[in-house]
Amino acid sequence: METTRRVGSGVEEVKISHMGPEGSGGFEPLVVLEFTASANQAAIEWLLAKLQAPKTEGGADLLVRTLFLQHNKETMLLIGASNERLLLAAELQEVKRRHRDGFFHEFTIQDIQEFVGSDDLESFFTQAEKQKLMMKEIENIRAAELDVHIPGYEDVRLYPGKSIIKKYLSREIVVQMFPLHDEEAIKRLGNEWYQPKNFFKLQPIHKIKQYFGEKIGLYFAFLGVYTVSLIPPALIGIIYFVTSWRSVYREALFAIFNLVWSTIFLEGWKRYCSELTYMWGTIDTATAKFEEPRANYHGHLGKNAVTGKPEPVYPKWKRSARFYCVTVPVISVCLWVAFIIMLFYFWMQHWADDVYAGNKGWINLMLVYVPTAIYAVLIGILNGIYRKVAKLLNDFENHRLDSSYENHLVMKLILFDFVNCFICLFYVAFYLQDRVMLNSFLSTMLVTQQVVGQIREAMVPFLFLRRRSKQLDDALERRKVVDQQTDSEDVDPAAKKQIVVESAMDVYDGTMDDYLELFLQFGYVYLFSSAFPLAALWAFLNNITEIRSDAFKMCRVFQRPFAESASSTGAWQVAFEIIGVISVITNCALIGMDPEVQKLLPSDVTAINVVLIFVAVEHCVLAIKAAVAYFIPDTPRWVQIEMARMEYESKQALQKEKMAAANRKKALLQKAFVKPASKSTML
Repeated sequence: METTRRVGSGVEEVKISHMGPEGSGGFEPLVVLEFTASANQAAIEWLLAKLQAPKTEGGADLLVRTLFLQHNKETMLLIGASNERLLLAAELQEVKRRHRDGFFHEFTIQDIQEFVGSDDLESFFTQAEKQKLMMKEIENIRAAELDVHIPGYEDVRLYPGKSIIKKYLSREIVVQMFPLHDEEAIKRLGNEWYQPKNFFKLQPIHKIKQYFGEKIGLYFAFLGVYTVSLIPPALIGIIYFVTSWRSVYREALFAIFNLVWSTIFLEGWKRYCSELTYMWGTIDTATAKFEEPRANYHGHLGKNAVTGKPEPVYPKWKRSARFYCVTVPVISVCLWVAFIIMLFYFWMQHWADDVYAGNKGWINLMLVYVPTAIYAVLIGILNGIYRKVAKLLNDFENHRLDSSYENHLVMKLILFDFVNCFICLFYVAFYLQDRVMLNSFLSTMLVTQQVVGQIREAMVPFLFLRRRSKQLDDALERRKVVDQQTDSEDVDPAAKKQIVVESAMDVYDGTMDDYLELFLQFGYVYLFSSAFPLAALWAFLNNITEIRSDAFKMCRVFQRPFAESASSTGAWQVAFEIIGVISVITNCALIGMDPEVQKLLPSDVTAINVVLIFVAVEHCVLAIKAAVAYFIPDTPRWVQIEMARMEYESKQALQKEKMAAANRKKALLQKAFVKPASKSTML
């Protein structure tokens, strides 16, 4: 590695010869902080000092080098860490590593030799684990009492206990913070994951987890299991479509099968999820009372009542007041807007139907489907707006824990999108009671949203990637001339290109939107399965492409996200189960309102008795679902045994430690009470 200095700046300018470690103890940049071109130099130097300062002085104690690009006056901090610093961070963050006894234990430097892989400290952590450790350390640099504002920005005030890097990001002094890709590793993963030759092969879930972390690994595992689970209902739907067998008995049997099958799928997923998280060492993550606060969590600096560690404190009553006085009214307004837009859609549809009834031509026939297509696109736009509103409300509530923040955000998004996407279907099914219109509307909504989604998620990113790559190549060619005139001649073009290219990539926003898309699709498939049996087929075909397009985007389009731990799919598991319960009610109600079913009932049966009959049927189906869920254990037997063994071994180790401590204490006591031998005795 060779360095030069910019005249008069006092900031080191580093030219990197390659992106890996330079021999023993060499600098390996893992995380990049990119400042805006207009960033004040004092703010850059202050953050640089914080990153390099020892932990005892409130810093992160990381290795930092500065890269200055003369052509656009951009400054980037390239951040790395020594092996010793990474080991300390792993211990402070209570990271679990595989022990030589085969189980996962919290890592401690004192017992490092007892952990698998400790013989080679360079490869003890994967690159994703190193970047995750560093990200936590950077985010945990918090403002002290004397840190009033960011140097050079007197209007950007700092509050004790609040994350400094988050303030830099929110005020766009730092435009982004991202981990660097491992170009060789991502190329190998992409070849195995999204290449056409592997289109119908299983996903390399463990390799995905190793590169992107447990949270993203679990999402793609869930997507794969869910896609496979769509095959049985899709095959039955095809048989129904080909044979054109129209019967209320067929609808009832198909609906019951779907409702029970959805339970089998969700229970099977929980079993597979527990297997994966056990093998990854995240199945028994720490409880909320020991969880570290979010980096964006703010309040006056205090102490955690349980751990005694300093952390921001924010009164619970303030959070509740914000929720009931701000969040609830805003959500209510958004739901009311969704209802008004739905009514407007029906007015448009009624007008289009009247036009077609007056003149049944091809143009007017196409006009009949225009309102539904527009409404489907509009729903996607509204969902995007609602997501931004939900995030703003969630930030405003100031949740302490990442898990609590995510669960509240998930519930807001689910409520928004459920009403926005399904209120129209409920209106058609139970108010208008038009089965033909329900079938047409459901099929149009599902197919339109999936086609638009595939264009937005697969074709558009690919075209943007090609255009961006050409633009970057042209820009890099122009920069060569500028850099040769202003920078030293020993800059490695490949290293600089990697940083510049990745800084221009799209940012991956997390699994939230991906899960939400699957949640809505799950609702379309199961909520009204008796009305549109081909929904599972369309969902299956969409997901086959979705898996590979998402893989392509993760490997080629997006910046590398920071790895995140996960022990399950969290609130999404509950959300899918709720849809399963609602599906029982909607399908029983649809079948109950069918004219053929009404003919089967005695003529003297009152409306109240009809309702009671179908409530009883609905409760029977719910009982079947509950029985299926009860008799399928959430955790496989072998995982239960291994976890019991781990608990037993931990207790045995603790018992041995207590025995050893007792023996040491006994020896000290015996030594203290033994009288020294007399002189005569010695003679």
